[in-house]
This record gives sequence, structure tokens and C-alpha cells, in this order.
Amino acid sequence: MKTLTLIFLSLVGYRILAAPVDLPPNYPRYSLPNTECRVLPRTEKDRQYELYIGLPASFSAHPERKYPVICVTDGYWAFPTANAVAGNLAQGKHIPESLVVGLSYKGENPDYAVLRLTDLLPVTSSGDYVATGHAERFLELLETQVLPLLEKEYRADPKHRYFMGSSAGGLFGLYTMLSKPELFQGFVVDSPWTPGVWNLERAFAADGRTTNARVYMTSAENEWPEYRKWIPLFYERMKKHGLVRGGLVYRETQGTRHSVAIAEVYLRGLMYVMEPLAQERGVAGDMPVPEAGKHSYLVSFWTPETIPPDLLARAKRDHEAYVEKLITEQRAQVCLKDSNGAANGGDTLFVGAFTKAEAEAIALTDPAVKTKMMEFEVSGD
Repeated sequence: MKTLTLIFLSLVGYRILAAPVDLPPNYPRYSLPNTECRVLPRTEKDRQYELYIGLPASFSAHPERKYPVICVTDGYWAFPTANAVAGNLAQGKHIPESLVVGLSYKGENPDYAVLRLTDLLPVTSSGDYVATGHAERFLELLETQVLPLLEKEYRADPKHRYFMGSSAGGLFGLYTMLSKPELFQGFVVDSPWTPGVWNLERAFAADGRTTNARVYMTSAENEWPEYRKWIPLFYERMKKHGLVRGGLVYRETQGTRHSVAIAEVYLRGLMYVMEPLAQERGVAGDMPVPEAGKHSYLVSFWTPETIPPDLLARAKRDHEAYVEKLITEQRAQVCLKDSNGAANGGDTLFVGAFTKAEAEAIALTDPAVKTKMMEFEVSGD
């Protein structure tokens, strides 16, 4: 009996172990639309570079067009943000459509922290934080491989190149500006480690060199005080030496720590450095506005819930005819019809009038309002 019991328990256990397991659904991964990855020929034994490329919305439809190019360091972290920011700015006509290129690395689980410091630092550090920098090699790669590839295969405009980087990436931006002052037309550098280019800036100024680029530089209010204090001092040095002829701005991002405000910095920075290319300036003017001297009033209509269905249908027909007449006569710019199926739904109009009383008088001419089958409210100055 004991033997049979053991066999039974063993079979039960086998069935339990062999029972199918409910695995989580294998949903497709999300990828950024209108982007590509390009792997560069290997130039270093311990790394291979990859580019994340965000294409302008009109890239395929306009093969004759050239586009400004925006290069951003630390693409493995920053490319989605930079690509979204540039797209939003282009949508708002603050900047033209642009290529956005994230500088990154190819390979299985690359150690970004080590790779980036080797590539982005122009100096070798010692003490508690040891890092050996070879920024000159990374700058050569950018100049001789990355930019030519973008110009040949992606129609990047060599006259309109812009650079963005944060922390060590911001340091590399300053290094690039002081080493190749005409390579880019604008630099957005967030919380750069400025001591890394202190002597380079001194030599640049002593040689009487300048750049025509525009420079937007920031620090974070709540980053390490000993790190932060050198950024405005470096800004004052550049300003005193007159190095930047295109335009130089320094801002402090409020309430943030190191490198967490790149969305804000990249947005404001691109607006500044690409301002000469802005398609429009000031208040947007592509929305209908009232005639000169008139104001815009919001007139919303609705039907009381107590109206019987047969009378309600007639009231809505009269109201729709009235609305159509206002739009035809251009006394109302837009009509928004409620689509939620509510029995007492109505419309919302934008009416141009000199006074609120005049807008109310227009609403009072609605036949459905006259017969108390519809109510209204006028909002605005």
C-alpha cells in the first residue's frame, strides 16, 4: 500500500510539474517612428560606434531638400528626448525640420559610463576619479566619418550643424568649439565640466581666435555646488575674452539636479542657437481671428433636459440652420458640435463682436433660444 501511495503521489507531482505555465503575452516592442540605426566601420579595438538617426517628416517626400543636422552625445540615453524636442519645435515653426543624430555604441551590454568618458574627455583625470580621455579621436571621428556620412546619404546641410551634450557631453561640446570653431553653427551645453577646457580656452583667447557659432550654456540649481560654481565662471571668462561672436547665453535650470533637465535645456537651447533659421517668430498667426477691433467670444448652447423629444428634434433643426447661417455670413469662425450623444448636447461657436453684449444679442437671434428650447452662455472679455 505504501508503494502504491508513493507511485500515486509521484504521478500527481509529475502532472503538477508538467502542467502548462501561463507565460506573459509576447507583445511587440515599440520603436521610434521615422528613425534608423547606422553602424560605422570599426575604428577602435574596444568599441564600435552606432548612430541613431531621426529623419525629418518630409524626408521621403522632398528628396531635393537639405536639412540642418543636430548631433547629440550620449544617444543611448538622450536621443529619444532630443528627437522629440526637435520634432515639437519644428511643428511649432521655431526651427526647421532637422536631422537628429544620437552618437552611440554598438555591441552587447556596452559599458556606457567607461566608453563615454574615454571619448568625451579631452583630459586625463586622477585622484578619486580616474579617467583617460581621448576627445581628439572622437572629434576626428565626428568630423571625418559622421558628418560626411550624414551629408552624403541623409542630405545634411554642412552650413547648418548644431551640437548638444550634457555633463561630459557638454564638456566635449566646449572642446569641439575651441578646437574646431567653425565645425558647428551652434552649441547647446548642459552642465559641462568646464575645468576640462580651462587651459584650452586660455590658449584660444591668447591666439585671438573666435567663433561665429551661437552658444547656450546651463547649470542646474541643485547639482553639486563644487561642480556647478565653475560653469558661470567659465561663461564670464568667454564673455570677457569675446570668444563667441554669434551669441552667448548662460541659464540656470531651477529646481533640478545634474543632467536631469535636458528636455528643458535642449528645447530652450535649440530655440536659441537655431533662432536665425526660425520660420516664424512671435505669436502664432495661423488661427482665425476676429476682424480688427472685435473680440473673440465663446458661445455655448445646450438644450434643457425637460424638453420633450419631439420638440427637441425641431429645436435642433432650427438651431442648426441658424448656426449654418452665422458661419456662411462669417459672423462665427468655428462650430464645435457635441458628439457625446447627450440628449441635451449643443454647439460651441467662436463669435467675433465688439462687446459681450453684442455677442449675446447674436445668440438671442437663434430661433431655438427665442422659443426657450435652447439655452446659451457667452464667455470672454
